[in-house]
Amino acid sequence: MRSGCRKSVIAAIAAIAGLGVCRAASAIPTLPIVISGGTSLEWDGWNISAPTGTTVTILSESNEGGQLNIEKDASFTAAGQVVPVSFQHVSSGASVIDVVDESIFNDSSSQFTGFQFLLTGGTFSSVSDAFGPPAGTGYSFSKVQLNAAGDILSYTGTQNATTTSMWGTGIAGSPGVGNPDDNLFIDAPAGADFVLKEISSGSGGSAVPMPAAVWQSLAGLAGLALFGIGRKLKNRTA
Repeated sequence: MRSGCRKSVIAAIAAIAGLGVCRAASAIPTLPIVISGGTSLEWDGWNISAPTGTTVTILSESNEGGQLNIEKDASFTAAGQVVPVSFQHVSSGASVIDVVDESIFNDSSSQFTGFQFLLTGGTFSSVSDAFGPPAGTGYSFSKVQLNAAGDILSYTGTQNATTTSMWGTGIAGSPGVGNPDDNLFIDAPAGADFVLKEISSGSGGSAVPMPAAVWQSLAGLAGLALFGIGRKLKNRTA
């Protein structure tokens, strides 16, 4: 009887342990993973945040220091709108981000006359490692330029209202090999955060981004101004 009880107890413990392993395994997300607008997710060393109207789909993870492949969908409700996707560094992980494709929806009432991809922190690999200017029904982009700092890609062309432009082929590639798969490669900064911003331009607004250093200077001036106001108020009430 005692031997039978012991066997039963051992079997029960094994079953509970196995159930715990199954539950732990089921909690691990499987690829692809969709990060919906207004949410964030930590993956492959980065906490990725997508704004409202944007989704980021993680297609594959890299080994440490490798490449993270993603695709994006973004909706713009006006010309001049800025859509940022932030990458917060959490741990060692991907050093290259490959945006294999993106769909951009013009959800405004006016035509877009240009488009820009801008990085705050980090750089684009090269103009040859960027999306080729796309063309399709209701949209046509003919030229792309990369600035000297390597953080702004500017596309010349048009996209009609209520149309969707398709960028990239959806096939993961590697930077520096001629980009036959038409991807957008980002060299992620080591141990630092960065933001990928997309900006539409048109009659309702224009894409004239300021460099990251300018944004930081403005933020510093704003902080000093608030500090000065606080001191004046304190002196008046003293």
